[in-house]
Amino acid sequence: MAKKKTPKMNGASDYAQMQRNIQKAKGNPNKNVHQKKNGSDYHVRDKVQPESTQQQSTNRMPLGIKIALGIAFVTLLVLIILINTSLKDNLIAVNTTSLLTGLSCLLVYYSRRYLNKKETTWFKILGVVLIVMGILYTFIGGYGLYYIFFHQ
Repeated sequence: MAKKKTPKMNGASDYAQMQRNIQKAKGNPNKNVHQKKNGSDYHVRDKVQPESTQQQSTNRMPLGIKIALGIAFVTLLVLIILINTSLKDNLIAVNTTSLLTGLSCLLVYYSRRYLNKKETTWFKILGVVLIVMGILYTFIGGYGLYYIFFHQ
């Protein structure tokens, strides 16, 4: 839609008409004055976004933890497959799997701190279960390996 030209006022010069058109194009300088009163800042949303993106970037999981989780779970998967196939009666493999399972539980618990989730009751219960299972399996696997190597 094309703008309608404002009709020339009687007795107004071309300069006055041009100034009036410029002022219309600029708009009202007193617009949104009510938002500026009492020291309120109506650009708060623009200022908050960079902080939240910076906070999200600091809560990312470090690369070392990602690599450690990947290695732990791949090794655990390989050991479980080997225990169920060719190493059925090998006590070293069984206790190593138990030790690695406990360490993986503790590593998962440690990596949960980098998630951006609210701490709900179920989230806390899961944390307690991960700690208990991690300590239990680490102790069982470590004690089994200790017993195999030093008491036979």
